[in-house]
Amino acid sequence: MIPSQGAAQSDSYLLQQISSATPEQLCVMLLEGAQRFLLQAVAAIKARNIEERAKLVNRVSAIIEELMLQVDNNSENELAVNLTRIYEWWMNQLFDASKNNQHEKLEMIHSQMNEMKITWMQLIQRGQAAAPPTMGLGGELMG
Repeated sequence: MIPSQGAAQSDSYLLQQISSATPEQLCVMLLEGAQRFLLQAVAAIKARNIEERAKLVNRVSAIIEELMLQVDNNSENELAVNLTRIYEWWMNQLFDASKNNQHEKLEMIHSQMNEMKITWMQLIQRGQAAAPPTMGLGGELMG
């Protein structure tokens, strides 16, 4: 198999995984991706590779923005409000850490994302993901 075919098959598999994922599974996948990029950004900071750090921080930022889009911001739901606050705080910490080359802040965000990911995974395993919090057809968090 030539490399381009392997990459195309890998992309096709990933797209199939994403399109068949529940909103809760999608959150887990997004958090895993963000965590991977955070660890790479930590390594870039330690290696003093500013260009790579910036690229990776932007990728994490895009994932956090996608997580924010999942939340129903028109809701008075306490969970939706709290998730939005967490995502906004992560975004602020992310850019502050990047600006000041503070890998410790990136590691803290990584740890918090891991806790959230574990919580989503536990909800999925218990079959309670359809109970609060639930996602609407458009992917927004509903109460």
